[in-house]
Amino acid sequence: MSRYRMIVLSAALIALMLATTGFAQNHAGPWLRMGVGAKAMAMGAAQTAVAEDATAAYWNPAALAGLRKFEASLMYTAGMKAERNHNYVSAALCLDRIGSFSLSWLNGGITGIEQRTGPTETPDAMFDVANNAFQLSYARLLGQIAFGISARYLQEDLADNDGYGIDAGLHIPLYDELFFGAMVRDLDGKFGPDRLPYEWRFGMGILPWKSVTLTGDFVKVKEEEATVCTGGAFDFDISDHSSFYLAAGMNDMLRDSRGFTAGLGFNFNNWAIQYAYVTEPAEFLEQNHRLSVNFFFQDRCTPFRSIFGSLKREAKPAAAHKPHPPAGPKEFIHRYIFEGSPSMKLSLEILRPTQKDSIRKVWEEVGGTISFPGVNFATASAEITDEFSRVLDGVAQLINEHPEIQLLEIQGHTDNTGTDAINVPLSAARSESVRNYLISRGVDASRLQAKGFASTKPVASNATTEGRYQNRRVDLVRIR
Repeated sequence: MSRYRMIVLSAALIALMLATTGFAQNHAGPWLRMGVGAKAMAMGAAQTAVAEDATAAYWNPAALAGLRKFEASLMYTAGMKAERNHNYVSAALCLDRIGSFSLSWLNGGITGIEQRTGPTETPDAMFDVANNAFQLSYARLLGQIAFGISARYLQEDLADNDGYGIDAGLHIPLYDELFFGAMVRDLDGKFGPDRLPYEWRFGMGILPWKSVTLTGDFVKVKEEEATVCTGGAFDFDISDHSSFYLAAGMNDMLRDSRGFTAGLGFNFNNWAIQYAYVTEPAEFLEQNHRLSVNFFFQDRCTPFRSIFGSLKREAKPAAAHKPHPPAGPKEFIHRYIFEGSPSMKLSLEILRPTQKDSIRKVWEEVGGTISFPGVNFATASAEITDEFSRVLDGVAQLINEHPEIQLLEIQGHTDNTGTDAINVPLSAARSESVRNYLISRGVDASRLQAKGFASTKPVASNATTEGRYQNRRVDLVRIR
């Protein structure tokens, strides 16, 4: 499915969300919209675009597609006024080529309710009210856009009510540093005799410079005024195996009753502990405290790939394969506003008529060689980067437009780091990766052959970092 068809499909899904949610009638189930996860709440409950742990099942089911192979999250809330309680447990599992699944339980209620038969000083009895939501979620990455859906069973013990709810969401990584998310909670739903009101959210998240995340959500609940939630987090490493973050936000920016949030947490190899101080938008409810413990195992199952690449200009060639966020606001403004995205620019230029004509002329003769500056591999890696894939998309289109090119040899090269025992198979793997990618983009396999040359054909000195960077490359050579 093409990138443009995916964008159109995403827009259609958003339109369907907005149209379908018009049938909700009241404000049942407010405990379903109180938010979960200590870090998420510390960031002002603005998580639609940046949810990154098992609580994504609550904030945007589509974001589950980018989690690790297995994650779990547990949240406890303390200090809630009116004797309320609000707790959450979620576990998510990612299966290769199938998608991500999540099971979660949200519990809300009131304890210590007094029962009287008359105006007595002491109650005749005490009882509790418990509400439970059991949710199954599924997310799938289609191209570079993730879609998700959740089905929820609701239960209340006081009136013996039950019901259901259905959520839907999408997540789009526009750039490596810019994310968009949309979701509708209770797209359709009922609790006892009442229809559940919809809650829809549109969110944007950005990574402006090193270790900083900024995010904002636009939120609309049926028959309530729309509002905006904003937040941010700053992460920094303590050691190779641990890190620390500080977070803050506002959970209701457009109303006088807006609440301030803040928190901190520690991340370790396979687990994290988080705390949040939350001032609730309803002033009489004052504040509460959220405590979360998260567990995560193995690397990410299906990492999100951005649609347009990186917003940053890679100043040093050696770092091109792994761009780093700018170190501060000044560098951020310079990179984002004045210099744009070099990978997107390169992929567009390769399809310009003048550029295409130039490449075709090189390939008119047997032995004509095409190399693409600024696009190659990380040390010891044969993985095709986002930047490389966008350029190769243009190369595939160009090859398909010129059937007179009968055979191209894809030549893989390395720098002189490591031994031949490592570099020979590595260069072969690089050329084979490119061949497979071009075939996946519609190029006839009989027109492509792959060959590795290790470090035997350098184009620059291996004595410098920049030279080694240039030597880690793939050339396309016309054979006939």
